[in-house]
Amino acid sequence: MIVEVLSPSTEGIDRREKLHAYQGIPSLQEYVMVSQEEQKVELYRRDGKYWQYFLLDKNDTLHLECLDVDIKMSEVYEDVFK
Repeated sequence: MIVEVLSPSTEGIDRREKLHAYQGIPSLQEYVMVSQEEQKVELYRRDGKYWQYFLLDKNDTLHLECLDVDIKMSEVYEDVFK
């Protein structure tokens, strides 16, 4: 699993170049992009030879299959957005 915290200055690179490069890593199962600007998380999960995309907002729960854990978005952003 790789987790990136997006910043305005690098978000474009993270979405294009890094995403493409990371998806080429055979052992990578999940790639998570966490927004700094709003309560939003994007999850890419490997499903065989394809990738699934999930967009989560402040009311969702992030399920990480590779760790078998659920994290509420309120926990991801605890003490960040009030």
